[in-house]
Amino acid sequence: MIDSHPDERPQRRREYSGPGSTLGLAAAIVVAVAAAIWYFEFRDSGGSSSAMGAGSGFGIIELEDGLNPTTKSPAAREGRAAPNFRLPRLGEEAVTLVDYRGSFVLLNFWASWCGPCRDETPDLQSFHEHHSQDGLVIIGVNQQEQRAAAAEFVDEFGVTYTVALDASGEVSAAYGVGRGMPISFLVSPGGVIEQVYFGRLTETQFAELEARLP
Repeated sequence: MIDSHPDERPQRRREYSGPGSTLGLAAAIVVAVAAAIWYFEFRDSGGSSSAMGAGSGFGIIELEDGLNPTTKSPAAREGRAAPNFRLPRLGEEAVTLVDYRGSFVLLNFWASWCGPCRDETPDLQSFHEHHSQDGLVIIGVNQQEQRAAAAEFVDEFGVTYTVALDASGEVSAAYGVGRGMPISFLVSPGGVIEQVYFGRLTETQFAELEARLP
């Protein structure tokens, strides 16, 4: 005999909520993974970004009016006073830009993953060796890398000029530095940016730099 009563608990078909739900879950997973990678990559490890946080005293600092030979506020462009900064350096005390007044300063922004930076570094080191006594200071500003990565780069290329660590990226941002590196700024003995060099410095540009020195 056929049971005429319907099943009181029929099996329900699983409802599909559409692609939005699936994509939303996937996006959430991607965001979570990216956040985890960022945390473990940049958390404090003896010189990581947390060491450059608020209250550290590092980053862009005020340029006193008496040290600004222009009538305009500091800016990372030719003819303007170079934005002042204070950063830690490898194995030594902090670097403060105004401490080098009276000398030409070549600020070179770089990262170890940057191919043109790696190609340029031997030329910078050679230029430093030949002109460090001629009133030229080279400061290589490492952009947002762990101290260990910067130290390994310095050892690999035998760098002896000053290397500063911009772990937070604050100084790089103030100088308009993105991922298009290297980029260099020639700062006059009076603290004014005389020239901005985009990309790897050429032989011609090194010759021009040499001609500016006393």
